[in-house]
Amino acid sequence: MKRSLFPTSVVTKAFTWAYQELGLNVKQASEILGISPSSLAQTTLLGFESGTTEYRKQLAFIRMYHLLIGLSEGDSDTMRAWFHEFQMPINAAPVDLCLMEDGIEQLSHFLRELRQDAMTTSPYPPTQTLATSAVRPQMAH
Repeated sequence: MKRSLFPTSVVTKAFTWAYQELGLNVKQASEILGISPSSLAQTTLLGFESGTTEYRKQLAFIRMYHLLIGLSEGDSDTMRAWFHEFQMPINAAPVDLCLMEDGIEQLSHFLRELRQDAMTTSPYPPTQTLATSAVRPQMAH
């Protein structure tokens, strides 16, 4: 087993916290990882071996979740609503984008751009920027 900077059980616990906070269930989380719900349940205590696709997707999802926390100032309701609603700039609901091959990375890239834009040009607090991102045409890709 490869050694990792992040213990596999810690990564799995953080992933579980993140997907639950965003209003996802085990079935939806397993779809994001591309595995069955029973496979996800079996790895809850030990985690996936570092370097596997599932492990990397968990890390990417956790990073994306942290970007959402920053943009929403930790407001769970704002994060959850934004994550499940259709967003014009990405032409999808973020939850659906996460199911695509590179969807989590695409979403993280969008959130980094949104954060950068909010820090440099927006007169609004980050929460307001996230809540109104669907109507911000300059962020469309």
